[in-house]
Amino acid sequence: MPSQEKTMATGTTMASPQLQIALAMDARNREAAGISPDWLDVATARASLPDLGLDVPAEIEQVPVDAGGVPAVWVAAPSKANGPRVVYLHGGGFVAGGLPSHRSLVAWLAHEVGGSVLFVDYELAPEHKFPTQIEQAHTALGWAAGHGPAGAGATEALAIAGDSAGAALAMGAMLLARERGSVMPRAAALFCGMLDLDPVTSAFAGSSRRMIEMVQAYLPNETTVADPLASPLRAELAGLPAMLLQTGTADGCRADSEAFTQRLRDAGGQATLRVWPEMFHVWHRFAPLLPEAHQALVEAATFLRANMGL
Repeated sequence: MPSQEKTMATGTTMASPQLQIALAMDARNREAAGISPDWLDVATARASLPDLGLDVPAEIEQVPVDAGGVPAVWVAAPSKANGPRVVYLHGGGFVAGGLPSHRSLVAWLAHEVGGSVLFVDYELAPEHKFPTQIEQAHTALGWAAGHGPAGAGATEALAIAGDSAGAALAMGAMLLARERGSVMPRAAALFCGMLDLDPVTSAFAGSSRRMIEMVQAYLPNETTVADPLASPLRAELAGLPAMLLQTGTADGCRADSEAFTQRLRDAGGQATLRVWPEMFHVWHRFAPLLPEAHQALVEAATFLRANMGL
C-alpha cells in the first residue's frame, strides 16, 4: 500500500514477479522502438507507447465522438452511461500516446469510477504547438459537462484526470476554466504529473536530451516554459478543485508532485499526495497485470467519486 507523505526507498524490497514483468515490458517497448536517452525521433517516440494488450472489463465499450470540435472517445459500459464523467488527458511527452497506449488504464478507471471516461485525442506536437492541446482539453471539459455517452445532458458529477504530460494539460484546462469562468470539474487526479517543463528546475524535464527535445517540440519558443499554463507549478493555485496526486519512489516526476502538493496547500487548496513504493513512471498503464496499478486506479476512482459527492 502507498504512504501519504512518507515513502519507502526504492530497492529496499524484492520486486514482485508482476513488477518485474511490467518493467521488462516497458523496457522492451523502448528498445524495440529504438528509444535512446540521447536523442528524439518523433516516430520512434510514438512507437515506444504501444497497446500493451492487457485485459479490460468485458462490458467496456469505446465510442468515438466530436467533443465540441475536439476528437475524443467515450470509454464506458453502456449500463453506466448516466454515471459520473471523467475527462482524461493521456501522457507521452506531448509528442506521443493515444487510446491504444492507455486503453487498459482508462477502461479500468471507467469501471472503478462507475461511469464514463472521455478520452481526449488531442493533437500532438511537434505538428501542433502549445497552447493548442490545452485549449482542446478545456473545450472537451466544457463539452463533457453537457454531454455524456447517452447524448446531451448536463451533470455536476464531473472530474478530470491525466498522466505525465496529460496531467499538465489537465491542469492547464482547469487554469483556463478558472480564468474564463467556465465549467470547473469537482475533482482532479494527476498521475506522475509533469508539472514543471523547465529543464533547469525540473529533474524530469532536464533528465536527458530526449526529454528536453520533447518539451522543445511542444513549446513554440524557449520563453514559453515560464508560462503557468505550460508549467503549472508556476501558476497561482487558488480556486481549484480537490486533487489527488499519485507518484512513485521510482518516478522521475516525484519531485514535481511533491512540490505541487505543497504549493496547492499553501494556496488553501485540498491536495492529497500518495507516494507508492517502488512504482515507476505511470505504472497505472499496466492494470490489471500489476496489482499496484489496479489499486492506484481504485484509489483514484474512490477519491474522484467522493469529491463529486457520490
